[in-house]
Amino acid sequence: MTDQLPPIKIVSPPWTCHYSAYIGSFYVSARSGLPRDIAYEPLEASHAEFTEAGVWKGGFVMIQLLRYSSTPVGPYDEMILLPGDFDVPGGHGSHTRITRIFVSQRDTTYNGRKNWNIPKHIARFKYDGDFSAPPFTVRIYPEDPAIDEPFFTASLQHLGFWTPTFPFSSNFLKRLGIPNAMVQPPLPEGEPKEVLCGTDTWYKSTASIYSPKAKLVWMDLKQPRKDGDLQRENWWPGIKRWHLAVWLQNAQLDLGEPEVLKI
Repeated sequence: MTDQLPPIKIVSPPWTCHYSAYIGSFYVSARSGLPRDIAYEPLEASHAEFTEAGVWKGGFVMIQLLRYSSTPVGPYDEMILLPGDFDVPGGHGSHTRITRIFVSQRDTTYNGRKNWNIPKHIARFKYDGDFSAPPFTVRIYPEDPAIDEPFFTASLQHLGFWTPTFPFSSNFLKRLGIPNAMVQPPLPEGEPKEVLCGTDTWYKSTASIYSPKAKLVWMDLKQPRKDGDLQRENWWPGIKRWHLAVWLQNAQLDLGEPEVLKI
């Protein structure tokens, strides 16, 4: 007799979520090329409708590590990759895009894909230390328990001297001319279909983020590679090991109904 998993909890937008996060960033030129094996999960990488949906322009790559304490589908951990900007077909300009994202539970996987075209996949998150404050290390593994090499490893450290805290708001970034909207192409369907649903519409979404207490920390991207590939020693080819990151504490995310784009 096989165990039956509970049905997916379906929750339409808007969503309000409470969380803590570490957001690291570094700049890459479009001339360096987008490393597809890092930027995409195999499901999305095998579908040209997703990977070739607009030209990659480089820019600021963002790595986000999040722990949600409260969401409409319960708590979970998450790792997000936004590898810069993409041209959007149909004259919709250039926008950032989530190309790869790992989460720790099924419900948010389905809802993220269905509601906003966010290409979520389930992964295993393992920690040395406590996510609530540095220092700690996170290792993210594919869902398959037979795979013992992490896809991604990061260590978070304090800067080594006293640093002030400050409020952080996506509205502040908008005033500086940094857009907080992302445009996501349609997603392919995977297995199991009840979790890895596909979509057929382009979505533009705007997130509102606020943290009353943010602080700068170090993000160490040195990877424990078994294959000895020095090009991937610091995860993304050609980048340095240490990067400044913003630590958001007691943050709130509001994500509403997306805008449907005609492409």
